[in-house]
Amino acid sequence: MKFFHTALAAAVVVTVSSCASINNPEGGPKDETPPTLLNSNPKPRELNVATRTITLEFDEEVQPSNLTKELLITPYTENKYQIRTNKERLELQFEKPLEENTTYTLNFRKGIEDITEKNKAEALTLTFSTGSFIDSSRVSGQVLQLLTQQPEKDAVVALFPTSDTLSIRKSRPYYQTQTNEAGEYTFENIREGEYRIYALMDKNNNSLYDNEEERIAYKSKPIQVSPTEQEVLLQTVRIDTKKPLLQRRERYGDRFISNYNEGIESFMAHPVQAPKDTLISKISADGKAIDVFGNNKFTGGSALFIATDSAANRTVDTVQVAFEGKRAQRVKGAQLKVAGKNNETYREGQSITIELETPVRINTKTPITLLADSVVVTTLNYPEQVTLDKSATEITFTMPRWTNNNRQVTIALDSVNIVPVQGERLNFPTLQVTLAEARGNGSLRGTVTTQQPAYIIQLLDDKYRVKRQLRNQKTYNFKDVEPGTYFIRVILDENKNGKWDGGDPNLEREPENVYLYDKQLEIRANWEMEENLKF
Repeated sequence: MKFFHTALAAAVVVTVSSCASINNPEGGPKDETPPTLLNSNPKPRELNVATRTITLEFDEEVQPSNLTKELLITPYTENKYQIRTNKERLELQFEKPLEENTTYTLNFRKGIEDITEKNKAEALTLTFSTGSFIDSSRVSGQVLQLLTQQPEKDAVVALFPTSDTLSIRKSRPYYQTQTNEAGEYTFENIREGEYRIYALMDKNNNSLYDNEEERIAYKSKPIQVSPTEQEVLLQTVRIDTKKPLLQRRERYGDRFISNYNEGIESFMAHPVQAPKDTLISKISADGKAIDVFGNNKFTGGSALFIATDSAANRTVDTVQVAFEGKRAQRVKGAQLKVAGKNNETYREGQSITIELETPVRINTKTPITLLADSVVVTTLNYPEQVTLDKSATEITFTMPRWTNNNRQVTIALDSVNIVPVQGERLNFPTLQVTLAEARGNGSLRGTVTTQQPAYIIQLLDDKYRVKRQLRNQKTYNFKDVEPGTYFIRVILDENKNGKWDGGDPNLEREPENVYLYDKQLEIRANWEMEENLKF
């Protein structure tokens, strides 16, 4: 893999060019030329530097631009400095002498600009040594987001010597750089030795891993840095150690609702007096609200709620459940589940789910009628074509082949024979949907060639959300897939527990590896696609 090497420790290159005019002639061309460094003290790669003042001279007047945050000094130093400018001259004056026998690199990034058009000085770095030689060790690589394999732009890449106890949670890195747009990074002119290496998507710009919203990459073992070129791939994950928090409870006659502070991946509820029984529950679209339903055995009382988030953090609460008052009525009668509104576009063969106001019973063979221009086109039979979920609050059917020329479909529910488990009769609105011209769904299949004993094949949509998955199959077949853009991701299930094990809060065990098929897949209606996997 070819990497772009950011010259963190390279000599400052002096480019000969015409000087940018401070004041453009009226009507003249706009100044788009960045300031060019003409001279510096110390010189690039100068040895035995003893000065406390770093001086830079440019071909035009310059000014600092958030320089205290932009300037990266490696190795890290707590030696404070003042910034002074005088026309074409910029100075850094340090309070104390620099450390002896140390190779320093100053990377100014976007911290210096001209005063006319605020053009930033480009790729401006300065390397020098307070000793008799320049350190020559180097390491480079790339930073990717593990689950999507997308480059991490502007990630902080950090090195900590294993000879001390510095931690990325509490201490700034000894050496630090940033990735470019391709996620590539380079360290040059660093001291040879053994280092712990990290990459951090630093949201609060403090070079510390102190926020679980930040993605981090790490290696389980230190790396040995030497003058020999080496490339280290770093893959970031978000490590979530916070358990879900039950914040609010709502009591209704037809359900009990528990509200959490984050999305819940899985949920179980058991009566305390009958722990082997499982209560019927339903997770909301955002995962934060859980509906719990009673039955003939459980009409209220103490229950254990077990909520697990996507990072496998689990919380167990003992909750006093009561079913009382009116219906929840988060749905008025019935609504389409996709977005909770009418005029959705569907395809023939696509699954359609209708959310109901309250749990129901179906007392008819034909609970759903499809119409066009108020004319009945077909009726759907229960339970052959229409299904009712375990909570009895969702009806699902597959849109049949549509022979009518009118693409506008009216869905009518039988309000006489779809009856609530309790309470007054329901009044269902008619639901309007539009059928897309493309007919049917597609499929994706293929063979798998691998020496891996355990793995999970995932079908992802264009937002990298898991739509389907299967385990340890030498051939795979995803049938009845809605047309669109998809990716294939394979989780290498090293501990064979059937799920992806992400980051370790102690930053010791690396996440399980991920293989992302390097081809974007366009699945079309009535089309079977074959892609063979090898990993």
